[in-house]
Amino acid sequence: MKSICGIYKITNLVNGKSYIGQSINISNRWKQHTQSLDKIKNIDEENPLRRAFCKYGLPQQVSQPGTYGNFKFEILLECDKESLTENEYAKIEELQPEYNRMMCPPSPDRMWPRKENLNEQHCYVQYHNYDALGYLPGEDSFLYKTDDDVSHTVSRKRVCLNMKGQKIYLIVGIKQYGHKKKDFFLWEYTQIEEVSFTESMHGQEYSLDGSRFLCKEPTYLNDLPGFDYFAKHTMGSFAYGIQDAINDPFSKYILNESNFIQINKTKDRLNWLANFESQLDDKALCLTILNDGKIELNCFQYCDEILLCNDVQPGFTFNDRFYNLLLWNPNFIIDLFQPLQKQHPNAHEVVFSLNENILKFAQAYPDTLCIIPYSGEIHESWNEVLEEFKKYKNIELRSLD
Repeated sequence: MKSICGIYKITNLVNGKSYIGQSINISNRWKQHTQSLDKIKNIDEENPLRRAFCKYGLPQQVSQPGTYGNFKFEILLECDKESLTENEYAKIEELQPEYNRMMCPPSPDRMWPRKENLNEQHCYVQYHNYDALGYLPGEDSFLYKTDDDVSHTVSRKRVCLNMKGQKIYLIVGIKQYGHKKKDFFLWEYTQIEEVSFTESMHGQEYSLDGSRFLCKEPTYLNDLPGFDYFAKHTMGSFAYGIQDAINDPFSKYILNESNFIQINKTKDRLNWLANFESQLDDKALCLTILNDGKIELNCFQYCDEILLCNDVQPGFTFNDRFYNLLLWNPNFIIDLFQPLQKQHPNAHEVVFSLNENILKFAQAYPDTLCIIPYSGEIHESWNEVLEEFKKYKNIELRSLD
């Protein structure tokens, strides 16, 4: 289905309950609603709409209008992105969809979006600390050329209740070797299309989902007038999570719409990433290498040959960036590991963070021992995966307690 911006409706044909939503790309939004329903480990951690999909038997991921199992997906109207929230509110008032009210604990004042917030201007800012997280925002879409332009953010801040239809601007901080200060870049924004409340193992959380818009090229912020005050005072050195910076004069640089492009309209995302990384002085941070004008991936520069647990058997350990690559695309990592293994023929152990895709790696490399260190108790939602691990002699869980 072509990219359609507008208002849609999802109806449960068993009980008649419905959900009204907005999206800049309805097809991708439906795919996000219905992705990986068969892989849910704890249904109580899902929002009410996804719980209904599981309970009433939605059999597949949906991207086209029509009836699937016990649910009907339909487009109510097309509109421009500036009028999405206004049109959605009109349909919500007209149809009173039950699932919209259920997205948070039922309350008369929590039917989204709230009318009094429709015309307020905000500049919500979120921070992505590369040094702590070990990867760049949207790294999976750069590497694997996915068509999805959706974003998912989790926060505990109550201000999230007011964010439907608003934009969250993302600033990335990177500490480069040899630089005295961290470098900051305006990276993208997400236009929020859904707010929901969930109870997870981490406590009560708000989920924010929407469509992503990349900077045409990341904007270097450090040298712009007013940035130091903005970072230290308005954003509290980026320690407070999502903040509304609309009252800071620096917000004029962030809100400039001409800097952004919808991510699925970016012609070559890997080239976009390579252009950004070519400007970094610290090449150890780069996933891409420019070789005779061609872009090559350098995913395994983050591995170290080490001695595990004081044994004489050498092996490999990887940082969080490798973990995320394995999580996003295990076949990609499995293929790239083969030449690395040939470089170190005596290394027969790999240390992993807990990840269900270790199963695929263990199948591909039966002579390599996959070690999963852990501390404390592993959450019961992993029980099924752990049972699968036990079937493989080359997967070992190793307690650190």
